Amino acid sequence: MQMLIQVIVLALLQGVAELFPISSLGHTIIIPGLLGWGDLTTSETFLPIVVTLHLGTAVALVVFYWRDWLALVRAFFKTLMARRLDVDPQGRTIWLVIVGTIPVGILGLALEKTIDKVFFSVQWPVLPAAFLCLNGAILLLGERMRQRAEPAGVDRVKQEQAFNTIDDLTFKQAFFIGFAQAGALLPGISRSGITMVAALQAKLRHEDALRFTFLLATPVILAASLLEIPKLRHAGTHILMDAGIGFVVAFAAALFSVRFLTRYFETGRLTPFAYYSLAAGLFSFLIFAPLALGLFHLPW
Repeated sequence: MQMLIQVIVLALLQGVAELFPISSLGHTIIIPGLLGWGDLTTSETFLPIVVTLHLGTAVALVVFYWRDWLALVRAFFKTLMARRLDVDPQGRTIWLVIVGTIPVGILGLALEKTIDKVFFSVQWPVLPAAFLCLNGAILLLGERMRQRAEPAGVDRVKQEQAFNTIDDLTFKQAFFIGFAQAGALLPGISRSGITMVAALQAKLRHEDALRFTFLLATPVILAASLLEIPKLRHAGTHILMDAGIGFVVAFAAALFSVRFLTRYFETGRLTPFAYYSLAAGLFSFLIFAPLALGLFHLPW
């Protein structure tokens, strides 16, 4: 029962923090550290369970953007057969997404074991807390740079209309936006946050930056899930049931999150998430750093 409660808490965190630009992976390491769930985070089944929760998030994105993905898959085969991008209205977009997923796919495969060893085998998550602070700084800097480029003297709607849509992206820009997404391999750096910052620097509107971010994230999360979930095959029945319940909870939380964020970023900014990341990261660092040094101990 205790493990089920822990998985549900992590599933809620995953469904919200993966899409909100505040780092789900960072939270799924920091929160168990604060609550004294060390046995969970160092167990062999922890990472596969977390990836199962990621799968719930990815499925929620597919469900929300199902019309987009149906059009993109159709465009992929049409452009592949015709060897031309202009044979379908979404022909260019699907190849922008493919180009954008290449960097994180390569880096993820190359660094997976190192990241697992460094961040999931330590008792006190000092580095994820520090990276969460860094995430806040990146979001704040990215939004400040964007504001300098916005036309003055007009309302937010007209400010957003002055920038580009996904159709205006170049393949070079898509590649570097995808490269920025690789920063999320570090727990504490938000996938959606750092990718949106890169997209904003490519002059996309906030709403289009969010959409392109989620289109890039979906195949990456799905692929990572398919690679990790088989590790659960030797787990006990109760662990599989807990992971299944976590999947459903993460799916529901992610569906709510993507609906909210799509509306929010019609005129909203990254700034509130930046301040949250800075505050939460600093708070966690000030707790975990003395614990790591053995200066004091938590009561649990």
